[in-house]
Amino acid sequence: MSPTDKRRLQGLRALLQDVVEHGSTAVERVHRTTADRTFAVLEAIPPVAGVAKVARDVHGAVLTGVYGSIRQVNRAVGEVLTAVIEESTKPEEE
Repeated sequence: MSPTDKRRLQGLRALLQDVVEHGSTAVERVHRTTADRTFAVLEAIPPVAGVAKVARDVHGAVLTGVYGSIRQVNRAVGEVLTAVIEESTKPEEE
């Protein structure tokens, strides 16, 4: 593999990681904002306000965990791909 091909692979890996990192962050933000609006309405209704607050807290924790896990897996996959690119572009031993 040529040095140019190696750089292209490294660039593609970095681009894909950035897409997942920033894309998941943006989706998380929209998800949280949408959920907050819904929970705010429910929390304004006295008979369900307490339960709605608990549901908001649980939802927020799950949301943070899920999107955080996506980003952690993305970083791990990036590290593996970096190692694979390095290994596959080493000169062959004779």
